[in-house]
Amino acid sequence: MKQLFLLPAIAVLFFSCVNEAEQKAEADSLKKEASRVQYISAVEKAEKDMEMKKGDKILEIAALKAYNDFAVMFPADPKTPEYLFRAGFGAQRIGNYPQAVVYYETIIEKHKNYPGYLDALMAAAYVYDTYLENVNHGADRAKQLYAHIIASYPDTRQAKDAAVLLKYVGVPDSVAAEEIIRNAGK
Repeated sequence: MKQLFLLPAIAVLFFSCVNEAEQKAEADSLKKEASRVQYISAVEKAEKDMEMKKGDKILEIAALKAYNDFAVMFPADPKTPEYLFRAGFGAQRIGNYPQAVVYYETIIEKHKNYPGYLDALMAAAYVYDTYLENVNHGADRAKQLYAHIIASYPDTRQAKDAAVLLKYVGVPDSVAAEEIIRNAGK
């Protein structure tokens, strides 16, 4: 007889715990979304400030921070690879090439479905080739990325560009430019 009375009490206790867990999960989800909105607002403000005062290195760095903060807080968010790409481009604009490739490499490693993935590959290869050729095997990484683009995306404009650029990795820019101009007339 006691067992009959315990059953409803256990059921009420179980369902109240489940309900509390669901409420906590929902509250956490709402907090995370509110936080996400704040981070997006910070990115939008940084971009607006940059647009109003083009070329301001301090504002560019503030935008990089906003992009990076979002990517760190929301690594799986659909906006993250785009923000990383913008951060890579921004880092290039201010001459922080090692940081630029970190952003591009993050896209390459973690965001293969990003619509700008091929552009991230190309941008990383270009930065390694142009600015980091003699730093930590930059030339080797540039060759690897150009070869990957050619093999994986053969019918694209980027593959055609990569095929040309691959020939000149490690060649001084003045020599490469001369040869490219000479071959363009053929």
